[in-house]
Amino acid sequence: MTSVSLVDVSIRDGNQSLWGAVGMTTRMIEGAAPDIEQVGYRAVELASSTLLASAVRFHREDPWEMIRAAKARMPHTPLGFLTTGKRFITFYRTPDVLFELAFRLLVRNGISRLWVIDPMHDMAGARRMAEMAKRAGFTDVVAGVCYTTSPVHTDAYYAERIAELNGCDAIDSVYLKDPAGLLTPERLRSLLPTLQSRLTDLRLDELHSHATTGLSPLTMLEAADLGMTNLHCALPPLANGTSHPAAQHLVRNLRARGHEVSVDVDAMDRASAYLTRQAKIKRLPAGFPREYDEAYYRHTIPGGVQSTLARQLTELGRPELFDAVIEESVAVRRDLGWPIVMTPFAQYIVTQATLNVISGERYRQVSDEVVDLLRGDFGPLPGEVDPNLLDRALSTPRGKLPPSDGSSTDTVDDLRARFGRSLSDEELLLRAVMPAEHVDAMVRARTESPTSTLKALLRAAEGRSATTISVSAGDIDFHIRRREGVAR
Repeated sequence: MTSVSLVDVSIRDGNQSLWGAVGMTTRMIEGAAPDIEQVGYRAVELASSTLLASAVRFHREDPWEMIRAAKARMPHTPLGFLTTGKRFITFYRTPDVLFELAFRLLVRNGISRLWVIDPMHDMAGARRMAEMAKRAGFTDVVAGVCYTTSPVHTDAYYAERIAELNGCDAIDSVYLKDPAGLLTPERLRSLLPTLQSRLTDLRLDELHSHATTGLSPLTMLEAADLGMTNLHCALPPLANGTSHPAAQHLVRNLRARGHEVSVDVDAMDRASAYLTRQAKIKRLPAGFPREYDEAYYRHTIPGGVQSTLARQLTELGRPELFDAVIEESVAVRRDLGWPIVMTPFAQYIVTQATLNVISGERYRQVSDEVVDLLRGDFGPLPGEVDPNLLDRALSTPRGKLPPSDGSSTDTVDDLRARFGRSLSDEELLLRAVMPAEHVDAMVRARTESPTSTLKALLRAAEGRSATTISVSAGDIDFHIRRREGVAR
């Protein structure tokens, strides 16, 4: 029997997998968080830089306020952040000076756990990010091994990579991340002992596996049977499909198999009920169990990337191209030397496949991100790159530039000179990595949006003896009434 702890990924990965990273708002987090706090999770995966950017770009919300709101409502649950250690919001290599600032701000605003997962398995880079995270104040740093299938991702490859994590005092534990849901119970049974045997001072005891192929609920049970103690799951409607196993069902299955899981399922149900109501109001899709699809093992594109691709093609008026882009992504990945299909490389692959399909000519236009990848910004690719593609990419002006290794002569003071000395650290970071118009809109929304106006009225009513506040504008009357019996 294994004593299993659960990690909730609804807010970050469930949202990114099923709602294209744009469904979750601060208000929804505020509504669900009190019940999530009562569940007894080992941790809650709250955000990645993609979710921070989505808050600004799509909702005009301050992502730092989102983090603070979550922490205020989940004070006893560790909140986590996911990073590749190579990019922060931008889709190009982010300088270390910005990562150092980002890590300090994440800790300052309430994040205590960090997952570091380098899709190219640059373990020296992951160790360096772990050390930076510890200096910034993270109390729990988890380094990852990213699973995929390809001719080059063999047991020997994974064993060599995970062994490179040994001896790093800044890493507290190791987890196995399966972003495409490719793991099977049989594969885990053979792979896990190989990986654990190469760790001498760390423990691989955490599994993150998407339900895309329908197999991860079974793979999670196998993980518990093998002694893994931390399993990732999500709450409906943000579970199943391209997301993660449904928490309540996973708990029932683990207990039926004889494992111990100390969580409050009633609290899970209350949080799920709230999120389900919100999904219906906002017309957001609910995840549902997927049937096994053998063809999925050809393209391996994670669910979040698929949902984002579908949304973007619809916005372009070309939704019928979805299947063609998915098929082209198989060839693009092979030509690029078999990078793991996860953020950011999944987006690079899908973007290039989209360009190939829309233009009607393969690599007529090579995206800047693919050029960066091929010139070495993210380290050596695991397999052989198509020589024609490599020549075309490196012959461009961008391809002739030296690889970016994260170093920069800029300092935080230089950033202040560029963007404004009166800015908060939080706004400074956003302006350094996002378009100015997006951040400007977020700043305006603090005082001009209906939500900010309503919050201001509610704050004005605090501590006052008045029972009703009324506001009139033209032919519209708005009233706020204090409930009877509520202490002032």
